[in-house]
Amino acid sequence: MFRLMKTIFLVERKNLKFRSIILILILFIIGSFVYLENSQFRELEPGTAAEVVALNSALDQFRNVDATDSDVASPLYRNLISQSSHLANRTLGLLMDDQDTYIKGAIELTKVRDEVYTMDGFEDVAQFIPTYRQNQLDHALFTEIHNQEERLLVHNFNFPTYIILFLFALGYGWYLLVGIFSSDILLDETNHKSLVNGYPLSIASKLFAKLLSYFLFVFICLVLTFTIAITSAAVFYNFDLNYPVALFNGNYLAIPVWQYIGISFLYLSCLSLMAIAISILLNYCFKNLYMIIFVHFFVFFIVYLLPVLGEWMSFLPFNYFNFQTVADGSVSEMTGNTAITLTNGFLTILLSLLIIFLFIYWQFHRSQTKYSRLKDDKGGIS
Repeated sequence: MFRLMKTIFLVERKNLKFRSIILILILFIIGSFVYLENSQFRELEPGTAAEVVALNSALDQFRNVDATDSDVASPLYRNLISQSSHLANRTLGLLMDDQDTYIKGAIELTKVRDEVYTMDGFEDVAQFIPTYRQNQLDHALFTEIHNQEERLLVHNFNFPTYIILFLFALGYGWYLLVGIFSSDILLDETNHKSLVNGYPLSIASKLFAKLLSYFLFVFICLVLTFTIAITSAAVFYNFDLNYPVALFNGNYLAIPVWQYIGISFLYLSCLSLMAIAISILLNYCFKNLYMIIFVHFFVFFIVYLLPVLGEWMSFLPFNYFNFQTVADGSVSEMTGNTAITLTNGFLTILLSLLIIFLFIYWQFHRSQTKYSRLKDDKGGIS
Protein backbone atom coordinates (compact mmCIF):
# COMPACT_ATOMS: atom_id res chain seq x y z
CA MET A 1 0.00 0.00 0.00
CA PHE A 2 2.88 2.37 0.76
CA ARG A 3 4.21 1.79 -2.76
CA LEU A 4 0.82 2.84 -4.07
CA MET A 5 0.91 5.96 -1.88
CA LYS A 6 4.36 6.78 -3.26
CA THR A 7 3.05 6.32 -6.79
CA ILE A 8 0.12 8.64 -6.07
CA PHE A 9 2.50 11.31 -4.78
CA LEU A 10 4.79 10.96 -7.81
CA VAL A 11 1.87 11.15 -10.23
CA GLU A 12 0.07 14.01 -8.51
CA ARG A 13 3.05 16.20 -7.58
CA LYS A 14 2.81 18.09 -10.87
CA ASN A 15 -0.96 18.44 -10.60
CA LEU A 16 -2.07 22.06 -10.68
CA LYS A 17 -4.26 21.73 -7.59
CA PHE A 18 -1.32 20.55 -5.47
CA ARG A 19 0.71 23.57 -6.50
CA SER A 20 -2.27 25.87 -6.13
CA ILE A 21 -2.95 25.03 -2.50
CA ILE A 22 0.68 25.74 -1.60
CA LEU A 23 0.59 29.06 -3.45
CA ILE A 24 -2.71 30.00 -1.78
CA LEU A 25 -1.28 29.33 1.69
CA ILE A 26 1.87 31.35 0.96
CA LEU A 27 -0.19 34.29 -0.30
CA PHE A 28 -2.44 33.92 2.73
CA ILE A 29 0.47 34.25 5.16
CA ILE A 30 1.89 37.28 3.33
CA GLY A 31 -1.54 38.85 3.02
CA SER A 32 -2.27 38.47 6.73
CA PHE A 33 0.87 40.45 7.59
CA VAL A 34 0.01 43.16 5.06
CA TYR A 35 -3.56 43.39 6.33
CA LEU A 36 -2.49 43.65 9.97
CA GLU A 37 -0.07 46.47 9.22
CA ASN A 38 -2.70 48.44 7.30
CA SER A 39 -5.81 47.87 9.41
CA GLN A 40 -7.18 48.67 12.85
CA PHE A 41 -7.81 45.02 13.69
CA ARG A 42 -8.19 44.71 17.51
CA GLU A 43 -6.67 48.15 18.17
CA LEU A 44 -8.00 49.58 21.42
CA GLU A 45 -8.09 53.28 20.56
CA PRO A 46 -10.43 53.13 17.53
CA GLY A 47 -12.41 50.35 19.20
CA THR A 48 -12.99 52.41 22.34
CA ALA A 49 -13.84 55.49 20.28
CA ALA A 50 -16.45 53.50 18.35
CA GLU A 51 -18.00 52.30 21.62
CA VAL A 52 -18.20 55.89 22.89
CA VAL A 53 -20.03 57.00 19.73
CA ALA A 54 -22.42 54.04 19.91
CA LEU A 55 -23.20 54.57 23.59
CA ASN A 56 -23.85 58.28 23.03
CA SER A 57 -26.27 57.30 20.29
CA ALA A 58 -28.06 55.01 22.76
CA LEU A 59 -28.29 57.83 25.31
CA ASP A 60 -29.70 60.12 22.65
CA GLN A 61 -32.78 57.90 22.62
CA PHE A 62 -33.50 59.24 26.13
CA ARG A 63 -32.23 62.79 25.77
CA ASN A 64 -34.93 63.49 23.24
CA VAL A 65 -37.56 62.71 25.88
CA ASP A 66 -39.00 65.25 28.30
CA ALA A 67 -36.99 65.30 31.52
CA THR A 68 -40.18 64.93 33.54
CA ASP A 69 -40.91 61.62 31.83
CA SER A 70 -40.41 58.66 34.17
CA ASP A 71 -38.58 56.76 31.42
CA VAL A 72 -35.59 59.07 31.87
CA ALA A 73 -35.00 57.60 35.33
CA SER A 74 -35.64 54.04 34.19
CA PRO A 75 -33.19 51.25 35.13
CA LEU A 76 -32.10 51.08 31.50
CA TYR A 77 -31.21 54.76 31.41
CA ARG A 78 -29.29 54.54 34.70
CA ASN A 79 -27.42 51.53 33.37
CA LEU A 80 -26.40 53.40 30.22
CA ILE A 81 -25.18 56.32 32.34
CA SER A 82 -23.12 53.92 34.42
CA GLN A 83 -21.70 52.37 31.25
CA SER A 84 -20.76 55.82 30.04
CA SER A 85 -18.84 56.47 33.27
CA HIS A 86 -16.82 53.25 33.04
CA LEU A 87 -16.22 53.78 29.34
CA ALA A 88 -14.82 57.21 30.21
CA ASN A 89 -12.35 55.49 32.55
CA ARG A 90 -11.25 53.27 29.69
CA THR A 91 -10.72 56.31 27.48
CA LEU A 92 -8.79 58.07 30.27
CA GLY A 93 -6.59 55.01 30.70
CA LEU A 94 -5.67 55.13 27.01
CA LEU A 95 -4.99 58.88 27.05
CA MET A 96 -2.85 58.70 30.21
CA ASP A 97 -1.20 55.42 29.20
CA ASP A 98 -2.48 53.97 32.48
CA GLN A 99 -3.07 50.25 32.03
CA ASP A 100 -4.66 49.70 35.45
CA THR A 101 -7.26 52.42 34.88
CA TYR A 102 -8.15 51.00 31.48
CA ILE A 103 -8.46 47.39 32.65
CA LYS A 104 -10.45 48.22 35.78
CA GLY A 105 -12.77 50.39 33.71
CA ALA A 106 -13.13 47.63 31.13
CA ILE A 107 -13.96 44.96 33.72
CA GLU A 108 -16.50 47.16 35.50
CA LEU A 109 -18.04 48.11 32.15
CA THR A 110 -18.61 44.46 31.24
CA LYS A 111 -20.19 43.81 34.65
CA VAL A 112 -22.59 46.74 34.32
CA ARG A 113 -23.32 45.92 30.69
CA ASP A 114 -24.12 42.34 31.62
CA GLU A 115 -27.25 43.59 33.42
CA VAL A 116 -28.65 45.53 30.48
CA TYR A 117 -29.56 42.56 28.27
CA THR A 118 -32.55 41.56 30.41
CA MET A 119 -33.90 45.08 31.03
CA ASP A 120 -37.14 46.42 29.64
CA GLY A 121 -36.59 48.52 26.53
CA PHE A 122 -33.24 46.97 25.69
CA GLU A 123 -34.47 46.16 22.17
CA ASP A 124 -34.63 49.91 21.45
CA VAL A 125 -30.90 50.38 22.09
CA ALA A 126 -29.62 46.88 21.25
CA GLN A 127 -28.01 48.07 18.01
CA PHE A 128 -25.75 50.41 20.00
CA ILE A 129 -24.62 47.86 22.59
CA PRO A 130 -22.14 45.00 22.01
CA THR A 131 -23.82 41.60 22.02
CA TYR A 132 -23.93 39.45 25.13
CA ARG A 133 -21.36 37.12 23.56
CA GLN A 134 -18.91 39.93 22.82
CA ASN A 135 -19.36 41.37 26.30
CA GLN A 136 -18.62 38.01 27.91
CA LEU A 137 -15.53 37.55 25.74
CA ASP A 138 -14.30 41.00 26.78
CA HIS A 139 -14.93 40.22 30.44
CA ALA A 140 -13.00 36.94 30.21
CA LEU A 141 -10.10 38.61 28.39
CA PHE A 142 -9.65 41.66 30.62
CA THR A 143 -10.17 39.64 33.79
CA GLU A 144 -7.43 37.23 32.74
CA ILE A 145 -5.09 40.11 31.80
CA HIS A 146 -5.72 41.62 35.22
CA ASN A 147 -5.22 38.32 37.09
CA GLN A 148 -2.06 37.39 35.19
CA GLU A 149 -0.75 40.99 35.27
CA GLU A 150 -0.15 40.83 31.53
CA ARG A 151 0.86 43.86 29.50
CA LEU A 152 -2.13 45.41 27.74
CA LEU A 153 -1.74 45.36 23.96
CA VAL A 154 -3.02 48.73 22.73
CA HIS A 155 -1.88 48.42 19.12
CA ASN A 156 -2.09 45.46 16.76
CA PHE A 157 1.52 45.07 15.64
CA ASN A 158 2.32 42.26 18.07
CA PHE A 159 2.59 38.48 18.10
CA PRO A 160 -0.72 37.56 19.85
CA THR A 161 -2.82 39.82 17.61
CA TYR A 162 -1.24 38.39 14.47
CA ILE A 163 -1.89 34.83 15.66
CA ILE A 164 -5.53 35.72 16.36
CA LEU A 165 -5.88 37.23 12.87
CA PHE A 166 -4.05 34.30 11.28
CA LEU A 167 -6.30 31.69 12.92
CA PHE A 168 -9.36 33.88 12.38
CA ALA A 169 -8.89 33.81 8.61
CA LEU A 170 -7.53 30.26 8.37
CA GLY A 171 -10.37 28.90 10.50
CA TYR A 172 -12.93 30.49 8.18
CA GLY A 173 -11.60 29.06 4.94
CA TRP A 174 -9.85 25.79 5.81
CA TYR A 175 -12.76 23.40 5.33
CA LEU A 176 -13.65 24.84 1.93
CA LEU A 177 -10.01 24.86 0.83
CA VAL A 178 -9.49 21.20 1.68
CA GLY A 179 -12.94 20.27 0.38
CA ILE A 180 -12.31 21.84 -3.03
CA PHE A 181 -8.78 20.40 -3.13
CA SER A 182 -10.05 16.86 -2.54
CA SER A 183 -13.28 17.19 -4.52
CA ASP A 184 -12.00 14.91 -7.31
CA ILE A 185 -10.16 12.46 -5.06
CA LEU A 186 -11.76 9.46 -6.78
CA LEU A 187 -12.78 11.07 -10.07
CA ASP A 188 -9.18 11.63 -11.12
CA GLU A 189 -8.49 7.90 -10.99
CA THR A 190 -9.87 7.72 -14.52
CA ASN A 191 -6.72 9.55 -15.63
CA HIS A 192 -4.38 6.95 -14.10
CA LYS A 193 -6.29 3.68 -14.26
CA SER A 194 -3.29 1.65 -15.38
CA LEU A 195 -1.21 2.82 -12.44
CA VAL A 196 -3.87 2.41 -9.77
CA ASN A 197 -5.17 -0.93 -11.04
CA GLY A 198 -1.67 -2.24 -11.45
CA TYR A 199 -1.35 -2.93 -7.71
CA PRO A 200 -2.72 -6.24 -6.37
CA LEU A 201 -4.75 -4.53 -3.65
CA SER A 202 -8.41 -4.57 -2.75
CA ILE A 203 -10.62 -1.59 -3.53
CA ALA A 204 -10.73 -0.75 0.20
CA SER A 205 -6.90 -0.74 0.41
CA LYS A 206 -6.60 1.49 -2.66
CA LEU A 207 -9.20 3.83 -1.21
CA PHE A 208 -7.37 3.99 2.13
CA ALA A 209 -4.09 4.69 0.32
CA LYS A 210 -5.71 7.56 -1.56
CA LEU A 211 -7.28 8.94 1.60
CA LEU A 212 -4.03 8.74 3.54
CA SER A 213 -2.05 10.31 0.69
CA TYR A 214 -4.34 13.31 0.49
CA PHE A 215 -4.50 13.70 4.26
CA LEU A 216 -0.71 13.54 4.61
CA PHE A 217 -0.30 16.22 1.95
CA VAL A 218 -2.89 18.47 3.61
CA PHE A 219 -1.41 17.79 7.05
CA ILE A 220 2.07 18.71 5.85
CA CYS A 221 0.67 21.91 4.33
CA LEU A 222 -1.03 22.72 7.63
CA VAL A 223 2.18 22.10 9.60
CA LEU A 224 4.22 24.27 7.22
CA THR A 225 1.60 27.03 7.30
CA PHE A 226 1.59 27.13 11.10
CA THR A 227 5.39 26.90 11.28
CA ILE A 228 6.04 29.67 8.75
CA ALA A 229 3.36 31.97 10.19
CA ILE A 230 4.45 31.54 13.81
CA THR A 231 8.16 31.81 13.00
CA SER A 232 7.64 34.92 10.87
CA ALA A 233 5.49 36.56 13.54
CA ALA A 234 8.11 35.77 16.18
CA VAL A 235 10.76 37.48 14.02
CA PHE A 236 8.67 40.56 13.19
CA TYR A 237 7.09 41.03 16.64
CA ASN A 238 7.91 40.29 20.26
CA PHE A 239 7.43 36.57 20.88
CA ASP A 240 4.66 36.15 23.45
CA LEU A 241 2.92 32.81 23.96
CA ASN A 242 1.26 33.60 27.28
CA TYR A 243 -1.04 36.46 26.32
CA PRO A 244 -4.68 35.40 26.92
CA VAL A 245 -7.18 34.76 24.13
CA ALA A 246 -10.89 34.70 24.96
CA LEU A 247 -13.10 31.94 23.57
CA PHE A 248 -16.36 30.09 24.14
CA ASN A 249 -16.58 26.46 25.20
CA GLY A 250 -19.91 26.24 26.98
CA ASN A 251 -18.72 29.09 29.16
CA TYR A 252 -16.52 32.07 28.37
CA LEU A 253 -12.88 31.75 29.31
CA ALA A 254 -9.42 32.95 28.34
CA ILE A 255 -6.48 30.69 27.56
CA PRO A 256 -2.83 31.41 26.62
CA VAL A 257 -1.92 31.92 22.98
CA TRP A 258 0.15 28.72 22.88
CA GLN A 259 -2.85 26.67 24.01
CA TYR A 260 -5.09 28.40 21.46
CA ILE A 261 -2.59 27.52 18.72
CA GLY A 262 -2.55 23.87 19.80
CA ILE A 263 -6.34 23.60 19.94
CA SER A 264 -6.74 25.22 16.54
CA PHE A 265 -4.12 22.94 14.96
CA LEU A 266 -5.80 19.79 16.28
CA TYR A 267 -9.24 21.06 15.25
CA LEU A 268 -8.13 21.96 11.72
CA SER A 269 -6.40 18.58 11.38
CA CYS A 270 -9.65 16.80 12.25
CA LEU A 271 -11.54 19.14 9.93
CA SER A 272 -9.11 18.25 7.12
CA LEU A 273 -9.88 14.58 7.50
CA MET A 274 -13.59 15.40 7.63
CA ALA A 275 -13.46 17.38 4.38
CA ILE A 276 -11.59 14.57 2.60
CA ALA A 277 -14.00 11.94 3.91
CA ILE A 278 -16.98 13.97 2.71
CA SER A 279 -15.30 14.36 -0.68
CA ILE A 280 -14.95 10.58 -0.95
CA LEU A 281 -18.59 10.14 0.00
CA LEU A 282 -19.69 12.76 -2.54
CA ASN A 283 -17.47 11.22 -5.23
CA TYR A 284 -19.20 7.91 -4.65
CA CYS A 285 -22.69 9.47 -4.75
CA PHE A 286 -22.46 12.07 -7.55
CA LYS A 287 -19.36 11.47 -9.69
CA ASN A 288 -19.65 15.10 -10.83
CA LEU A 289 -16.99 17.63 -9.83
CA TYR A 290 -19.20 20.71 -9.95
CA MET A 291 -21.95 19.05 -7.93
CA ILE A 292 -19.40 17.95 -5.32
CA ILE A 293 -18.00 21.48 -4.95
CA PHE A 294 -21.53 22.87 -4.72
CA VAL A 295 -22.42 20.44 -1.92
CA HIS A 296 -19.24 21.40 -0.03
CA PHE A 297 -20.29 25.05 -0.13
CA PHE A 298 -23.86 24.14 0.78
CA VAL A 299 -22.98 22.13 3.91
CA PHE A 300 -20.56 24.87 4.98
CA PHE A 301 -23.08 27.72 4.72
CA ILE A 302 -26.27 25.87 5.67
CA VAL A 303 -25.91 26.79 9.35
CA TYR A 304 -25.95 30.48 8.34
CA LEU A 305 -28.83 30.03 5.91
CA LEU A 306 -30.93 27.89 8.29
CA PRO A 307 -29.76 28.57 11.86
CA VAL A 308 -32.86 26.82 13.17
CA LEU A 309 -31.19 23.50 12.25
CA GLY A 310 -28.35 24.27 14.63
CA GLU A 311 -30.82 25.29 17.31
CA TRP A 312 -32.42 21.85 17.45
CA MET A 313 -29.64 19.62 16.09
CA SER A 314 -26.29 20.56 17.59
CA PHE A 315 -25.01 17.05 16.85
CA LEU A 316 -24.92 17.67 13.09
CA PRO A 317 -21.34 18.13 11.85
CA PHE A 318 -22.00 21.15 9.59
CA ASN A 319 -22.37 23.28 12.74
CA TYR A 320 -18.64 22.87 13.32
CA PHE A 321 -17.07 23.39 9.89
CA ASN A 322 -15.93 26.94 10.72
CA PHE A 323 -13.38 26.83 13.53
CA GLN A 324 -13.42 30.57 14.20
CA THR A 325 -17.18 30.93 14.61
CA VAL A 326 -17.27 27.90 16.90
CA ALA A 327 -14.36 29.18 19.02
CA ASP A 328 -15.76 32.68 19.52
CA GLY A 329 -19.32 31.47 20.11
CA SER A 330 -20.81 33.09 16.99
CA VAL A 331 -22.57 29.91 15.87
CA SER A 332 -23.89 29.29 19.37
CA GLU A 333 -25.20 32.86 19.54
CA MET A 334 -26.73 32.72 16.07
CA THR A 335 -28.53 29.41 16.63
CA GLY A 336 -29.31 30.02 20.30
CA ASN A 337 -27.79 26.65 21.18
CA THR A 338 -25.10 26.72 23.88
CA ALA A 339 -24.25 23.07 23.12
CA ILE A 340 -22.31 24.14 20.01
CA THR A 341 -18.86 24.30 21.58
CA LEU A 342 -15.30 23.36 20.69
CA THR A 343 -15.43 20.21 22.81
CA ASN A 344 -18.65 19.05 21.18
CA GLY A 345 -17.15 20.02 17.83
CA PHE A 346 -14.25 17.62 18.33
CA LEU A 347 -16.58 14.84 19.45
CA THR A 348 -19.08 15.42 16.63
CA ILE A 349 -16.40 15.49 13.94
CA LEU A 350 -14.73 12.32 15.23
CA LEU A 351 -18.07 10.49 15.51
CA SER A 352 -19.09 11.67 12.03
CA LEU A 353 -15.77 10.45 10.64
CA LEU A 354 -16.38 7.02 12.15
CA ILE A 355 -19.87 6.83 10.62
CA ILE A 356 -18.67 8.03 7.20
CA PHE A 357 -15.74 5.61 7.14
CA LEU A 358 -17.94 2.69 8.15
CA PHE A 359 -20.42 3.58 5.42
CA ILE A 360 -17.65 3.98 2.81
CA TYR A 361 -16.04 0.69 3.84
CA TRP A 362 -19.37 -1.11 3.68
CA GLN A 363 -20.18 0.28 0.22
CA PHE A 364 -16.78 -0.41 -1.29
CA HIS A 365 -16.51 -3.81 0.36
CA ARG A 366 -19.89 -4.69 -1.15
CA SER A 367 -18.68 -3.43 -4.54
CA GLN A 368 -15.50 -5.51 -4.19
CA THR A 369 -17.53 -8.64 -3.32
CA LYS A 370 -19.86 -8.07 -6.25
CA TYR A 371 -16.91 -7.54 -8.60
CA SER A 372 -15.21 -10.73 -7.37
CA ARG A 373 -18.39 -12.74 -7.92
CA LEU A 374 -18.81 -11.43 -11.44
CA LYS A 375 -15.17 -12.22 -12.18
CA ASP A 376 -15.56 -15.76 -10.82
CA ASP A 377 -18.75 -16.28 -12.83
CA LYS A 378 -16.98 -15.20 -16.03
CA GLY A 379 -14.09 -17.50 -15.21
CA GLY A 380 -16.47 -20.42 -14.64
CA ILE A 381 -18.29 -19.82 -17.92
CA SER A 382 -15.10 -19.71 -19.91
